[in-house]
Amino acid sequence: MAWESYRHGGIAVGAVLTDAAGTIIGRGRNQRFASASPRGLLAHAEMEALAAIPARKDRAHGSALYTTLQPCPMCLGAVVVARVDRLLFGAFDPTWQGIEQLPQLNDEVRRRWPKVTGPLTGPLGEWLAVLPCLNTNGALVRAMEATAPQRAERARAVARRLASATSLPDTADQALEQVWDLLA
Repeated sequence: MAWESYRHGGIAVGAVLTDAAGTIIGRGRNQRFASASPRGLLAHAEMEALAAIPARKDRAHGSALYTTLQPCPMCLGAVVVARVDRLLFGAFDPTWQGIEQLPQLNDEVRRRWPKVTGPLTGPLGEWLAVLPCLNTNGALVRAMEATAPQRAERARAVARRLASATSLPDTADQALEQVWDLLA
């Protein structure tokens, strides 16, 4: 989903929502900058995936949200309100450092807070960290340059490598194969 977003000119973030049995019930990709996006700033991958939550009171019981990038405050708020049980993310978003402190706000937030797992480490974690920076030079890139300058340089190297190819790889696997040496 993240690679699809990147290929369509968006910020490369993808998300998948599963039910208690592990069946995928929702998918999303960031579409903030997509020309056909009806919601603009609200068209985040996590919001797209969470839209699949049923209307029942126990709607999100046992659910898990998998996302390539740590959710922003809006998306994390939706996760908490929906009572998603588990949140698994691939890379920290340096724009929102400290967001994990939100459960300290009050008992209700603490009760609804999902079990959080992430980020991934190694080359896949690096891939997920730099991928959202490839189509933008906005807040995420500035935050990465300030907090992780080596990772920001790695993102620029990955972008140069992908741009030098005759065509953009069709799949994330193909793209990852082209840049693996930069991530390892």
